[in-house]
Amino acid sequence: MSNPYTPPGSPVKDPPSAGKRSAVGGIALGFVVDLVGTMIVSVVTTFVTGVALAAGGASPAEIAETIQQSSGYHLIGLAGGLACTALGGYVAARFANHSEYANAFAVGVASLVFGEAMVLVFGTELPLWLRLLGDLLVIPAAVVGGHVRVLQKRAASTAD
Repeated sequence: MSNPYTPPGSPVKDPPSAGKRSAVGGIALGFVVDLVGTMIVSVVTTFVTGVALAAGGASPAEIAETIQQSSGYHLIGLAGGLACTALGGYVAARFANHSEYANAFAVGVASLVFGEAMVLVFGTELPLWLRLLGDLLVIPAAVVGGHVRVLQKRAASTAD
């Protein structure tokens, strides 16, 4: 007799009819996920940092200066942005359902080009080490997202 307290199971896998979709659509969707996710991480990180500093009695000018010069703040933002890029690479690979590494790589390239274009157009005062580190890691982060999808597909095919 089965255990009456065990919840009913449900298969967690792609439907058998999941075929190939547009790589361009996957890349665009992955890039949007990366961009929106990075903006959300940036806003939340800035808000939490600002509130923590304000609670400590810092003035708005001191908060802005601390955020601008804080290596910890910049590293947290970089880590959050790279996580969003990895998610974008995964989304691109998952949506297209083929050429996972190529689609994720394209998201990384799009993110790199967009980020550099924003720096050139708006001229942010990012430390050079942060900009270089981000430029070096953005494409590998996106490919990690594609790799997660490859591992997921491989696990699903061996489970069948």
